[in-house]
Amino acid sequence: MRRTYFALAEKLDKTAANGLDGRLFRLATFAGLYGKTRYGQTAQWWQSVRDGDKAAAQRVAAEAKRLSLAATPSPADNGWSVFLAVTCNDVAWPSDVRTYQRGVAEDRERYPLYGAAGANILPCAFWPYAPAEPPVAVKDKGPENVLVVQNRRDPVTPLRGGQLLDEKFGGRSRLVTVEGSGHGVYVLGGNACALKTTTNFLLSGKLPKRDVFCP
Repeated sequence: MRRTYFALAEKLDKTAANGLDGRLFRLATFAGLYGKTRYGQTAQWWQSVRDGDKAAAQRVAAEAKRLSLAATPSPADNGWSVFLAVTCNDVAWPSDVRTYQRGVAEDRERYPLYGAAGANILPCAFWPYAPAEPPVAVKDKGPENVLVVQNRRDPVTPLRGGQLLDEKFGGRSRLVTVEGSGHGVYVLGGNACALKTTTNFLLSGKLPKRDVFCP
């Protein structure tokens, strides 16, 4: 799968096909990995690119463009507005465009799957407001009932992020690692072990005695 992804992306980098280039292919793939309900459609997209299916490739390009630059207001606009307001006000973002250009070049080499996009510039670079308050520091003291729930194969919030957060809290947290994919575990996922563990915590306020692995 990894080899196929790189082969198709590099092919489209060199020669766009029916309105689909490497950038749009990567974006469509990223969006297609958010949850299991999209996996089948994403696989069909890949097959259409591989087999030269013109109509299917055009559909992929149209969907990717819709995600990246909608011409009309979208129902998701409110959600994105909230996301940007929170993200951009969390910290003071660099305002120098060259900072992002360097980041894209570096992460394209370090994280070739999608790193360049992750390092790319956001509206936060032009945000007119200073952070409302300093970032919250995670210290030795504080709440001792923190449950971190994380899929092993989440393309949006990688496993290592959940592990690092758990490490920050030390003995004050427990990590539930789920043998699953997609973005979101509780309610959004169907792993019975993860659902039971999280529900028990929410009802009782008590952490599991140790970290939990949900196969």
